[in-house]
Amino acid sequence: MNYDFLNKLLVKNFTRFFPKTINRKLFRKYHIFFVPTKLSNLPKNFYPVTTNLRSQKDFIFEFDKNKKLINETTKKNLDKFLFDLYKKYPFTFLDVGGDNIDLYLFLSNKLNIKKYFILNFPEIISIFNKIKSQFSYKKFYPIKKINSLKNVDFVYFGSCIQYFKNYKSFLKIIFKKKPKYILFSGTSFFYNSINKDTLVVKQTNILPSTVYLFFFNYKNFINFFDHSGYKLVSSTKNNTTKVNYENFKPLLQKVEYLDLLFKKK
Repeated sequence: MNYDFLNKLLVKNFTRFFPKTINRKLFRKYHIFFVPTKLSNLPKNFYPVTTNLRSQKDFIFEFDKNKKLINETTKKNLDKFLFDLYKKYPFTFLDVGGDNIDLYLFLSNKLNIKKYFILNFPEIISIFNKIKSQFSYKKFYPIKKINSLKNVDFVYFGSCIQYFKNYKSFLKIIFKKKPKYILFSGTSFFYNSINKDTLVVKQTNILPSTVYLFFFNYKNFINFFDHSGYKLVSSTKNNTTKVNYENFKPLLQKVEYLDLLFKKK
């Protein structure tokens, strides 16, 4: 199929005025998550905030009943993954971009987490601060700024680093916290010999919300970590979502939706 027309259509700004019914039909038919752009930098944009205090409380009440994870993560069986690394040993955990309380409840119930830090937009952190106060979660630490964190053992980027405009600057701050492990899940990487660290794309599976993000050059991304004192110990395909990248050909011949785990040297 020739995706050129769809790419040109979906990259236009007027898509934010599309009715949701049209967007759903386009997505169901063509299964296009992203389209290429001519941008070299991420414009100022924010992933839509859909949570609120009421929904977070509902997650708590539901979790208390069945002790099961309610909202799926972009890393399957994250609890088992972490248990393989830490067993019953205590560790601190940073959830970058986390937006649901049930992940904290679930992991804390399964693992020996001393402190669970969560970093997100101020309006989400404000909700979590109210939750912490009302339910007296002593191991739960919502933070608005990464600089307020002194150190941490494990950092989890659940499909979010691609939305950071200054991702390298942010990661350099993370490196200073000296985590032993850094995990990225549900992130798009390309393998072409393009002399760029990133490509800016538009996300189309959540229209009419207009969101831009990065695809990362796999080789350059790995080298950046290597030069920063971290080695790649695991690279696996993420199967939580089947992402269609066919519309990026011939610009990109190979793009993959991956989970990467780095370990401090």
